[in-house]
Amino acid sequence: MVRELVPGSLAVYPLPGFGALEVGTHRFLHPGEPNNIGQAQFLHVWRLKDDEWKISRVISYDH
Repeated sequence: MVRELVPGSLAVYPLPGFGALEVGTHRFLHPGEPNNIGQAQFLHVWRLKDDEWKISRVISYDH
C-alpha cells in the first residue's frame, strides 16, 4: 500500500511551549488494485525539545 498527501490539504499550526500540529488528508493506493483507493484525515503532533523535532502522536481518522 502507498500513502500520498492530497495536494493542498496540509496545514501546520504552532503549539506554543510544545511544538506544532500538522493536519491534512492522505490517500491510500493499493498496488495491483487501481480501483481500491481510500482516503482519510491525519493529525501529527510534533514536539520541539532540545532543538530537535520529533513526532509525539500520529492519528489517522475518517476512514
